Amino acid sequence: MPSRFANLLLAAIVNSPLHPVLGESFAVIAVRGRRSGKPIRTPVNVARVGDMLMVISKRERTWWRNLRSGQGAQLRLSGRNLQVRGEVLENAERVGEALAGYFAVRPGYAKYFNVRLQPDGTPAPDDLRAAAAGRVVIQLHEV
Repeated sequence: MPSRFANLLLAAIVNSPLHPVLGESFAVIAVRGRRSGKPIRTPVNVARVGDMLMVISKRERTWWRNLRSGQGAQLRLSGRNLQVRGEVLENAERVGEALAGYFAVRPGYAKYFNVRLQPDGTPAPDDLRAAAAGRVVIQLHEV
């Protein structure tokens, strides 16, 4: 799990004029704690898939739970603030389908999930199931 210091450093870079150094896929998402009501900001890696933005998180992390039930959030991406609504996919089958779409857009990222791509570019089914078991997918829709 990333340290608080690493998250603060990444968030500072994303929110500064230096954000292009990290690349266009790094962003900071700001959500409101569902119990505390306090703002929670965390760096995320995003990919545009069709008309939505996709974020993948390990299931053991907790920030994404604040986006259940279509809760709103603010996403700082490429120097812009976007208002988004989250849809959390937790079912392993749906997560697997979403991951397959993610790897179609970003095939080079499959290796970070220990997913081998077959000669036709599709993920190996067993690898995909294993990757989906420990993750959630957050689909962000701009509002």
